[in-house]
Amino acid sequence: MKGVTVGIEAVIFDADGTLIDSNLLHVLAWQRAFRRLGREVEANAIVGLIGMGGDQLAPRILGKADEAEAERARAFYAEEYSTKGLVEHVEPFPGAAELIRAVRDRGLRTALASSGEQQDVERYLDLLGGRDAVDELVTSADVEATKPAPDAFALALDRLGNPDHAMVVGDTAYDIQAAAKIGLPCVVVRSGGIEPGVLEEEGAAAVYDGAADLLAHLDEALAR
Repeated sequence: MKGVTVGIEAVIFDADGTLIDSNLLHVLAWQRAFRRLGREVEANAIVGLIGMGGDQLAPRILGKADEAEAERARAFYAEEYSTKGLVEHVEPFPGAAELIRAVRDRGLRTALASSGEQQDVERYLDLLGGRDAVDELVTSADVEATKPAPDAFALALDRLGNPDHAMVVGDTAYDIQAAAKIGLPCVVVRSGGIEPGVLEEEGAAAVYDGAADLLAHLDEALAR
């Protein structure tokens, strides 16, 4: 799988929906959280917001003026997803661990930058080969605002030494938007459940079916 890359020195990976099959579990956790507030929210209303951090998603559903309710929703969500064990049902997508290894085999530095909670992202890393699977790790605990704010990707880039040429691998429009705000191209995978047309309209550098498909076309993606 080793090949020659053109220009790219580092790759920043999103986790949920990109490397880890977790998006529908997040939807269920948010539904349960809102229900605990007495709000029935359809799954379809939440699916399109997955990829945002809780600091962004809860106000989008509840309204920006209701900050106290949004904070309660975030706390309930964390209980449902992390404490009650929905996170225990996540699995890596086929080819995800191999994709990270292939990037590193090419001599590129890697980071995992997620809007998720630190303990959840560390669990993901265990499934992807352990903490040493990537060079740097950024979670919601490290930044003031989560995606689509660029904070997580910007911090990951800084920790990687601010290489001249880097790219993001994600699965949602929010990954594309966050990457664009700091001048990075974003290659996306469809495994998060977002329609490819939406991803292309947002400015995805390329769209692949999933981690395994990106792995099979890795040198092509890096050359873009």
